Amino acid sequence: MNNPSFKTLFMVLLAVVSSGIAASFYPWPEQVVESEMVGEPLFESYDTTAVRSIEIEKFNTDKNEIEKIQLERDGEQWVLLQNRKYVASNAGQVSAAANSLTEILVLEEKTEDQQDHFEYGVVDPEDHPTQPNRSGLGTKIVLEDRNGKPLGKLIVGAKLKDDPSGKKRFVRVPGQPSVYVVDFDPNALATEFEKWVDPNLFQLANVPIEKIQVTDYRLLPNEGVASETLNYRATLNVGQAGGSLVKLELAKGKEWQPSQISTKMRGQAQSVFRQLLNINFSDVLRKNNEMQKLFEAPAADLDTAVLKSLENLGFYKVGFANGVYLFKSSGGEVSVTTKDGLKVTMYIGGLARRSSEEDLRLSYHVLFSAEVDASVFPMPKKPTSDDGSEVDAQVNKEYLKKVADRTNALKAANLRASAFNRFYAEWVYVVPESVINGIRPDLDFASLSPSNPASSIGDLLKVKPTTPQK
Repeated sequence: MNNPSFKTLFMVLLAVVSSGIAASFYPWPEQVVESEMVGEPLFESYDTTAVRSIEIEKFNTDKNEIEKIQLERDGEQWVLLQNRKYVASNAGQVSAAANSLTEILVLEEKTEDQQDHFEYGVVDPEDHPTQPNRSGLGTKIVLEDRNGKPLGKLIVGAKLKDDPSGKKRFVRVPGQPSVYVVDFDPNALATEFEKWVDPNLFQLANVPIEKIQVTDYRLLPNEGVASETLNYRATLNVGQAGGSLVKLELAKGKEWQPSQISTKMRGQAQSVFRQLLNINFSDVLRKNNEMQKLFEAPAADLDTAVLKSLENLGFYKVGFANGVYLFKSSGGEVSVTTKDGLKVTMYIGGLARRSSEEDLRLSYHVLFSAEVDASVFPMPKKPTSDDGSEVDAQVNKEYLKKVADRTNALKAANLRASAFNRFYAEWVYVVPESVINGIRPDLDFASLSPSNPASSIGDLLKVKPTTPQK
């Protein structure tokens, strides 16, 4: 080969190599995967009434474990299998999950390469043992019908970075390589127990309140009722204009009258009331069958020795009155009386076991009981005449009607109390310390004396900050 030819060939090869290098660094537009799925629904249409089981799982990196929620339809209600078949009473959350896979349209197919699953966060959470870096694990939901046939399965991954709507997510059908972009609300995929239940444990949402009483006392561990130490007993009346603290009793018989405390109490009373409407709880314990029967139909003459096991949770039976068992509890109690005569008492027991070593939050056992407060229905005064003669027939008729109305109101209250106790007969609740502090605040009396009353109820109702336990 002559010299000119060699030079020409060398220059051609050099140009090819240079072009290849330049092409590798050129910002070519990202390749778009053509797919017949774009614009099509990801799953066949299904009737949400056909959904009979819901399973959601994801990997919790803080706890280094899989979190899973399993629900199944039981008659007309949904129950949480991992939580002793407690009723999933948050209907909105259940509906969101059951409907989450309907009418999902594919907006884009991102990739068919399995190597990209980690990048888009759609790795099956069940594969976590083989994944050294768990950030690529997605959240999986599986819906099944009554025969266990899947109506839809989906792994929901990362959200798109530059999506102004905030709704677009990368998703993948388990067992398939393709990663799609769809609109999806991840709030439907909650794995926290408290998201699936109604926190209105006092059942007060539509019932006017007559009175709230917060009794803060303590029982020493292993010493029971004999060790009771009262911190305070606060009585609040609740009306249309708000709440007012009408009585505050302290230890050793001391008492603060309304005139001594403050006239600016409404805000604090309403704050306590708002917390009563939202008793978030993180778990439940199921009582044994024998104990459940006692709580469903309490009676003074029944053998209640089985209730002694509740002492391990901080609840001590001390008597029987108004058709219910009475308790003293390690952390005091809060009672609410409604205008229809129902009195609901929340007993605050001992510390609950932590869910894991990494969970530093404190929680308490809580027990509920309902009875009728007959004082809400005072007996009408029987009409009499000054001279001892018979009263007017119309007056007597009105009196008899008031008596009948009172009798009917008491019957209705008793029925409601019985229904309340039947539902709560099964359960002991686990409630976070932050919620307990809102309902039964620690009051600071150090700077107070009868000659120096508080200038504001805000000086009294101060919740002491909680220091995490190591």
